[in-house]
Amino acid sequence: MTLPPFLSGFINQLIPNHCLLCGDTQGQSLICTHCHEQLPHLETFPFLCSCCALPLKSAAPFCGHCLERKPAFSRSCIAFSYEHPLDFLIHQFKYRRQLTSGKLLGEMLTEACRQAERPDFLVPAPIHWRKRWQRGFNQTELLARQLGKSLQLPVVDALHQTRYHESQKGLGRQQRQKNLRQSLAIRAKFTLRINGAHIALVDDVVTTTATARALSELLLKAGAQRVDIWALARTPDN
Repeated sequence: MTLPPFLSGFINQLIPNHCLLCGDTQGQSLICTHCHEQLPHLETFPFLCSCCALPLKSAAPFCGHCLERKPAFSRSCIAFSYEHPLDFLIHQFKYRRQLTSGKLLGEMLTEACRQAERPDFLVPAPIHWRKRWQRGFNQTELLARQLGKSLQLPVVDALHQTRYHESQKGLGRQQRQKNLRQSLAIRAKFTLRINGAHIALVDDVVTTTATARALSELLLKAGAQRVDIWALARTPDN
């Protein structure tokens, strides 16, 4: 049941939210103003790759990897650099099942993507059913659902992972892409909807861009007109 706004506000005053980083209970938000200012917002970095949003040390239109091999995706809308304390919030959400942290992250990603060019629909990055069963949810799907509700965009679960593999942490770019190409597929019932569409692919953390590249290539081969990447965080060095 949805509470009337006046009752919801009254309850929030009686039982105030606390900041998920410092524990402050003075505000009505899940993060206080001070902690929000301490987050590594990508928009504060002086130089970013115009394609994958990698922080750069000097002014340049593209990072070395995008210059050497242009990704299939067109642009990236990424909210943060994957550094402390943002990494703590993502870890709490992804591995500790702290859905309140996920709600906060979804709110902040929504604000970051609000000015981006609107796609036809959102597609969450998939995880294998075994990993989803172990974790209890697909974090990118939850983020996409919150984005879709806030920005009034459809969410289409068009992708799935057909082969299970262990964590890709520690693997190089080429090995990651090889693993992904062998384990990703498009759900047949969505092929017509993908054709000619502008799609925003939703992910949590963009590391080497291997996942973003493999998924966007798959969607474009299926007939998508354009693919953008919307994500919470970008690792500072890929």
